[in-house]
Amino acid sequence: MHEFRGATLQEAVHKALRYPALSTKKLAKVAAKFDFTACLRMGNVLFVGEGNLSFALTMSCKPRVPTSSILATVYEVEEDLTDTAYNNARKLLKLGCSVKTGVDATRLSDTIGKRQSRTIIFQFPNVASRDPRYGQNPNHVLVTRFLKSARNHLKPGGLVIVSTVDSPFYEGAFKMDDAARKAGFAAPDIYTFDPKDYPGYTHQNTANEESAADGHTAFATFVFSG
Repeated sequence: MHEFRGATLQEAVHKALRYPALSTKKLAKVAAKFDFTACLRMGNVLFVGEGNLSFALTMSCKPRVPTSSILATVYEVEEDLTDTAYNNARKLLKLGCSVKTGVDATRLSDTIGKRQSRTIIFQFPNVASRDPRYGQNPNHVLVTRFLKSARNHLKPGGLVIVSTVDSPFYEGAFKMDDAARKAGFAAPDIYTFDPKDYPGYTHQNTANEESAADGHTAFATFVFSG
């Protein structure tokens, strides 16, 4: 594990964001989009599974975002970072963010200690396997374990945010409502996600430079309230 050290993280207490609950399901093509920028402006943000770090970098460049309260993490150790990821890590540090490598999103306490966050973001989790684990799709197992781990690092009133492909296959693979229940969350609110809204963001899978978003046109963001 290696940690890139940016500016000292500054803790701040903020009022919880309030978002209207959406009664429609993801496959009904929810029109509303989640306001990621508003969350970042509240401070204390943790990005996990960032791959090439491009989403964290894109969001950290938004106006009035307190970059010193952002921690961007990747699963890969430093020597396995792609050139793009390494360059983006350097850019994040220059902005005042912190970057940490070798972080398992399902075992956050192992690498980030007791750090608490107002918002925890995981874009397009994907294990690149369909082999069942414990009788479940491995992506469901991944998200369930991530939510359980994230819950231990979430400030009261905080949010856990996960974006995925919006399709019947991925709906069945992740089973977000079941994952939420197993992790102690209520069923998530669901919003439309459009990668085109974030110029410079290109998703990258863990362990390779492919993207879970390639070949798809519809995406959704699930918001779990702590």
